[in-house]
Amino acid sequence: MNLNRASFKPLYLQISDIIRGDIESGKLKVGDQIWSERFIMDEFDVSRNTAKEAIEELARSGLVTRMQGYGTFVSHTRVNCGLQRMNSFSEEMQMRGFKPSSRVLSLTLIPPTPQVAAQLQLTAADPVYRLERLRLADDRTMALHVSWVSAARCPNLNRFDFETQSLFTVLEEEYGLKLCWQEAVLTPVVAHKKEASILNIKTGLPLLRSDGVAYLEDDTPIEVHQIFFRSDLYQFTVRSTRQSQ
Repeated sequence: MNLNRASFKPLYLQISDIIRGDIESGKLKVGDQIWSERFIMDEFDVSRNTAKEAIEELARSGLVTRMQGYGTFVSHTRVNCGLQRMNSFSEEMQMRGFKPSSRVLSLTLIPPTPQVAAQLQLTAADPVYRLERLRLADDRTMALHVSWVSAARCPNLNRFDFETQSLFTVLEEEYGLKLCWQEAVLTPVVAHKKEASILNIKTGLPLLRSDGVAYLEDDTPIEVHQIFFRSDLYQFTVRSTRQSQ
């Protein structure tokens, strides 16, 4: 493998094109580890900055994912989710052409934590349902999703099968609650032992955590969520408009 050092094309782009070709041809498959910076430096006699730029060029295009302490790997195709729409996981996956499914890890009736009580406008004596689900698309683990819902507003919620039914659909069709809007904060985190075990990934790998509240038309909070998204499988798009000055 030789580089054309007389070319106007930078060396880092020539190297990234070689790796890109191996990915697109199938020589390198999803999950395969690509060359390290040290290997690129030795193989092509280039500087560390050039080797780093070659890998970062592939990462910018979404072809590879850099995992601190582990290496760089060929990426899965990411699910691109817009943040403007309030869709359930099932609705979002179906829109993207994937087959959604869920595994219920637990559904329990518990006292709310002070934070959940405040978010749902409840007292410490008002029980909530805590629903924990593993989210999958085409049988691939995508996210760990925990929801809290007021038991008084949604009595006997545990009678539903949330492996086959959407929580949003149950709230709207079974309880007559019209979901209207939600507010969520996305935070980069790393997978601790529990999340890593459930998502079948290594401890310490990057995740995106969403903490949010869904509201009804009259601004009553109806569901609190905490979702851990696999950052190698998700990307989020925000559309912004500029108001006239």
